[in-house]
Amino acid sequence: MLAERLVAHRGYQRHYPENTLLAYREAVAAGARAIETDVLLSADLQPVLYHDPTLTRVSGRRGRVDARTLAELVELPAHEPRRFGDRFADTRITALAELADWLGTQPEVTAYVEIKREAIDFAGIDACYRAIADCLAPVAGQCVLMSFAPDIVAHARDRGWRRCGLVLDRWRDHSSSELMALRPEALFCDYRKVPARARLGDLEPELVLYEIDRVELALQWFERGVDRIETFAVGELFQALSRHRL
Repeated sequence: MLAERLVAHRGYQRHYPENTLLAYREAVAAGARAIETDVLLSADLQPVLYHDPTLTRVSGRRGRVDARTLAELVELPAHEPRRFGDRFADTRITALAELADWLGTQPEVTAYVEIKREAIDFAGIDACYRAIADCLAPVAGQCVLMSFAPDIVAHARDRGWRRCGLVLDRWRDHSSSELMALRPEALFCDYRKVPARARLGDLEPELVLYEIDRVELALQWFERGVDRIETFAVGELFQALSRHRL
């Protein structure tokens, strides 16, 4: 199904503040059945949905995410003031536990949960993994834990997490025996890093390319054998692709 081949990058980010429950609800309402979110840790080691290690761009505040407790963070806006002004001023930072509660009401939705390197550096691999895994345990079957950092993916595998993925820094890493030993369910990669002659059909993990928002480009990659497209504009791309036979 087309809906299963699109991944809402940080939610419906084109029209709503990224990594917020609002953005994920709207992405699913627009047709998405897969979402991607970034996770950082608070000062008291609680996971929150956030991309940047600092609060400036998304929340309009000074300081770092990991310098504030969860109770403090969920009172802060996540409204992207440079993009939206005060339109979403009442939208707050979302705790991962809140996303997990919502996922429990959306059993058809797959969540790709990217563990940011800053969270690993802050808390260490085991504490970081445990904080995130504990939150997601009730919906573990819906969640693919992934990261640019293969060491935490390896740790998740060792601890029994069933669904794992990797984000590639370099395309050639997809053939690394060390990385493939982790048995990733999915590989995420910037589409601009994929060589023109790469044989995509030979990959065993599903391949997800980001960041694509043009229907012509999405069609080209689907024709080359890409499994999924990750996009900030999930609603627009869903509507445009629905007019084509894939």
